[in-house]
Amino acid sequence: MNRKLRASLSAFIVLSIMGLAVLVFIHYKTRELPQEDFVEDEKVEVSIDRIHYSGTKDGRVEWELDARSASRSREGDLTLFEDVKATFYAKDGSSYTLTAREGTLRELSGEIGVSGDVVIESGEDGYVLRTATLKYVINEKEVSTPDRVTVTSDRLDLEGTGFLGHIDTGEFRLLQNVKAVFRDSRI
Repeated sequence: MNRKLRASLSAFIVLSIMGLAVLVFIHYKTRELPQEDFVEDEKVEVSIDRIHYSGTKDGRVEWELDARSASRSREGDLTLFEDVKATFYAKDGSSYTLTAREGTLRELSGEIGVSGDVVIESGEDGYVLRTATLKYVINEKEVSTPDRVTVTSDRLDLEGTGFLGHIDTGEFRLLQNVKAVFRDSRI
């Protein structure tokens, strides 16, 4: 009797384990896995959200670039940025902060281009420059645009077409059709 009871209990336990294993197997086989829709853009090599990028020379940070997103193109040497903020540092320690809706970086030629509500603010001088597009050549530390430009400060307002500036020397020029309004008689 004791043997029959043990055999029955053993058979019950083995059958229960096998039944449980079958139920687990069926559950995992019929379970729907989460689906991810991923559309690969064949032109984009890599895409990154919230990027910080900087350029140094002789151990000194010359410029920093932050953007909401960046996409590196497979074709050519081109990185595209959205919601750009870049800060350029002159040798004397002064800084210029640039913001724009879009930007590009071509590393081989050392060119940063921006467009859409382009604004440059000088740190200590209080000048604010506004234009549609702007190009910065890294090696020459030169800023330029062929577009209409306005420059405002507490002391004067300027507007003109075309702009050329050098970060290290602090020399900036409006190139054509320049109009100026002076608020400070000492200028």
